[in-house]
Amino acid sequence: MSISLIAVDIDGTLLNGNSELSIENLEAIKRLSKRGIMTVPVTGRTYNEIPQTLRSCEDIQYFVYSNGSGIYEKGRGTVYSSIVPAETAKEIFLLLNSYETYIEIYSGGYPWADVKKINEECFDYYRINPKFRKVIYRSRKPVEDFYSDIERGRLQPELFDVFFRHMGERAECNEKLKVRFPYEEVVSSMGNNLEIMNKGTDKGTGLLRLCNTIGIDVKKTIAIGDSGNDLAMFKAAGACYAVSNASNELKEISTEIICSNDEHVIEYAEKNLL
Repeated sequence: MSISLIAVDIDGTLLNGNSELSIENLEAIKRLSKRGIMTVPVTGRTYNEIPQTLRSCEDIQYFVYSNGSGIYEKGRGTVYSSIVPAETAKEIFLLLNSYETYIEIYSGGYPWADVKKINEECFDYYRINPKFRKVIYRSRKPVEDFYSDIERGRLQPELFDVFFRHMGERAECNEKLKVRFPYEEVVSSMGNNLEIMNKGTDKGTGLLRLCNTIGIDVKKTIAIGDSGNDLAMFKAAGACYAVSNASNELKEISTEIICSNDEHVIEYAEKNLL
């Protein structure tokens, strides 16, 4: 079967352990483009969090961001966006805020965070992975009052990303979200976080929507990823490959387990999967 598109997660997959894009991956993306094979980053990040080296790469035309809540096309900007209704968003925020949490809202292609919690003390308290702290400092826009900004329409959430201090609270909140908000999707990409979007919005539907838009048979795609929020993308793609550093749940459904994110996954795909 010929492959037309590689859908690749960013953190823990396309980026190495230092959250960097290797020259080997970048060159492989360029070579694949010349062969007519598209590389599409499919990420839980907002568009503006995606590394500049990827956003400026002439051989990448599309990005699926915020877990499928948005699709960006070079030259056109955001061509699809799924927004959580304001009343629902306010209720979700109140529930999340009733626990010991660090909350981020993805809106307008940017991540927004509580201005009082963008500091090392809070990152330690909520167990934010040290690898992502530089990204947080660089990309988060400060908010003083989430609820008010949602109410006034300044924030129109594509996605809630919430980190819990206590895993028991995370489990309880997860159950409450599923019961109280049946039209919302709840996934996770890290051990102590939850990500909430509109129902029917995930990396899988994002990939399907993109394929339908540009006229590619989704069966002619492969997906590469490492964590729980990649599950839907794996189920949608024609074939799916978990990196060796992936979660067990992803490895269990993968077509094959491949190299680690430190071993240049796109270069590996070019040489071994196509």
